[in-house]
Amino acid sequence: MNSTVPPALFRALPWIVAATFIALAVLEWRSGSVYQALVSLSVAGLNFFTSKGPRPTWGIVLLLILVLVYGTYRLLSGLALLSGA
Repeated sequence: MNSTVPPALFRALPWIVAATFIALAVLEWRSGSVYQALVSLSVAGLNFFTSKGPRPTWGIVLLLILVLVYGTYRLLSGLALLSGA
């Protein structure tokens, strides 16, 4: 199996994960949870600034995808709670 990650995925994934967690931080701030907003901003910053290293392996990319799925789940459930659905 080829162990190199495609460059487009390597460049796009940290931006997508960071944007998701920044949106989650804004949502948490609006719902009144300052602690959760700071945690979300920390995860976004940690993800974005640690992705400047060498090209990751597929295991790291799969871990980032799992973090993205979790952030998207939290964002969508928070939006549902905020809208009263």
